[in-house]
Amino acid sequence: MSIIEGKNYHDKTGPPDIPLADEYRDCNFSQVDCIDDDGDKKGVRLFPGDDTPRTFTRCNMKNCEPPPLSTCVKCNQAIIEKQVLIDTDTVTIDGQAQEISNYAKRTHGFIENGEYNYFTTPKDKPINQGDD
Repeated sequence: MSIIEGKNYHDKTGPPDIPLADEYRDCNFSQVDCIDDDGDKKGVRLFPGDDTPRTFTRCNMKNCEPPPLSTCVKCNQAIIEKQVLIDTDTVTIDGQAQEISNYAKRTHGFIENGEYNYFTTPKDKPINQGDD
C-alpha cells in the first residue's frame, strides 16, 4: 500500500501533478473555488476519470470531490464560494457618489460519506478590504 504524507497539491486535480497513492495523510488538496453544476455548488473532482477509491486522512479537501467510495477521515470537506456579492452601498466622497460593493465567502455545505450536505441557508462570512 502506498502512502503520501504532508504534501501540498493546492489547485491540482490529479496526475501528473498529484502522484497516485492508496492513501494521503495531512495533504492539502484545496481548490480556490467550488464549481457550479446547474445551480448546485460542488467540489472539483479529484482524479477525474479514475474511480479508484482512496483514503484521505486529516487532509484539507475544501472544494474537492474525492473519487467515489473513497474514505475521508477528519478532513475539511467544506464547499465554499470564494467571492459572492452580498450588497452594494452608495457613499459620497468629496461630493462624488461612489458605489461600494460588499462581498462574502459563502459556505454552501460539505461532503460527508460521498454525499453533498447543503445548509438550508448558506453561511456568509464578510470579506474585509485586504482579505483574499
